[in-house]
Amino acid sequence: MTMRPLTPQKQLLFDVGIISSLFAAVIITYFSISAGIYDVFPYFYLLPTILLAFARPRLSIYFTVIVGWTYLALVFILGLPDTQHYVVATVWFYIFVSLGVLISTYSQVYRREGEKSCGVYYNSQAGAVSYNKKTLKIHDANRKFATMLQYECDELMKRSLPDLIPNNEERESFLSKVRDLRRVGDIEVQFRAADGSYRWALVSAAETDAPEVICTVVDITENKRSQDALSQANKKLNLLNNITRHDILNQLTVLLGYLELSKQDVTDPQLSAFITKEQTAADTIRSQILFTRDYQNIGVNSPLWHNLAETVSLAAASSDTSRIQIKTNLLPPMEVYADPLLEKVFSNLIDNSIRHGEHATEMVFRH
Repeated sequence: MTMRPLTPQKQLLFDVGIISSLFAAVIITYFSISAGIYDVFPYFYLLPTILLAFARPRLSIYFTVIVGWTYLALVFILGLPDTQHYVVATVWFYIFVSLGVLISTYSQVYRREGEKSCGVYYNSQAGAVSYNKKTLKIHDANRKFATMLQYECDELMKRSLPDLIPNNEERESFLSKVRDLRRVGDIEVQFRAADGSYRWALVSAAETDAPEVICTVVDITENKRSQDALSQANKKLNLLNNITRHDILNQLTVLLGYLELSKQDVTDPQLSAFITKEQTAADTIRSQILFTRDYQNIGVNSPLWHNLAETVSLAAASSDTSRIQIKTNLLPPMEVYADPLLEKVFSNLIDNSIRHGEHATEMVFRH
């Protein structure tokens, strides 16, 4: 749970409370002693003592001594009926001072630890925000997070999580992960900024003992935009490749057709041999163009789990295996996480073995 430093306004309120409570204690002391009531009024000096120790721990020891001396001076000036009451009043003086010292020491330690936590939380280079896990109201946020969403910190305190994550499905998914796991990391969440724009962020969240969830937020909007731009550029390049490849294949079909016609009309063996080589070169170009069609989408789609035996069987079914026997020894069954074009890889392996393995009669796949 985070601890905010006292703002000047809150510090002023504490100071007013200290002075008011001390003034009230003096008045109550006067009227109590005047009325012969000696057992109640010392307790009223505990309130300014505690307030001092909490609000101004570095100065509270000196102020506590002043409060104690104020109490003791009033008692001796106004007078008490017997020596026993003077002894009790003196004991109360030491109680005030001792209590002030103890609370002040503890308060300073607590404040130092709180300042360390505050320094990490409020000055972090990552955004930080906390919300109530029951009401979803924003409890606290650092300046980095507020700046990311174009808010002032105080404005964010008036918002709730549905204001910042308006997508119901995305919000419920995030909340359910936090509820189930209590500590989650690197969840992609889309936040809505003050101007209505959206920012992508990686969010890590952890529940605390209080009804509060603390989140660290890293802005990845520019990375997402770069990825989207790269994806769009890749799609455009693939489209251009498809159109260009289609045009080249059409022209190759025309070229091969005319070469075939030329070969039929040519009677000179030497010219016929030249035409055959030209056809071979054109067929090679066609194969290379088709190769680019098969592999241009590598890495574009997300990897999938492939059953090795099924993938090899599908690859073998799409190849001419009349001259070679395909055997598989892929037990126990195994799956690999690979690109969707894995089947094409095995298909090319089989085709290359058939085409270039002149004396190959058998292919064995095993793991």
